[in-house]
Amino acid sequence: MKQISLRRVDKNDWDFILSLRNNEKTRDNFYTKNIIKKQDHYKYLEEQEKNQNFFNWIISYENVNAGYIRILENDVSIMIDDKFQNKGIGTTALNLVEKEAKLLGIKKLVGRIMVHNNQSKKIFEKNNYNLLMYWLEKHIS
Repeated sequence: MKQISLRRVDKNDWDFILSLRNNEKTRDNFYTKNIIKKQDHYKYLEEQEKNQNFFNWIISYENVNAGYIRILENDVSIMIDDKFQNKGIGTTALNLVEKEAKLLGIKKLVGRIMVHNNQSKKIFEKNNYNLLMYWLEKHIS
């Protein structure tokens, strides 16, 4: 079996995370779809470093950066590099993060997924997450 592991993020990883976040396919799966500027990304991560409810890891596959996973206020977000998708990496990484969350004293994790994001839906379902609500919205301006 291929080696999948997590390691805590440091500043040297911030450009990698930004490249994942700004990937067109990834952006399509986020609520905010705009391209993030490097200075805004760095400012956000600097602020989050002070947040007691923010934890983040680089996902490694065979000792190569394959993705990113974070917990923010119990919300889990996963981004996998295109060339590493459909290999079970996200599913395994979520399982590993659940173990980390237990060590951190976190009692509940939530996955908020865009309706069309079937890959993420599968990852959370494989890890026994339950659908609890639908979120409907309408832009009226």
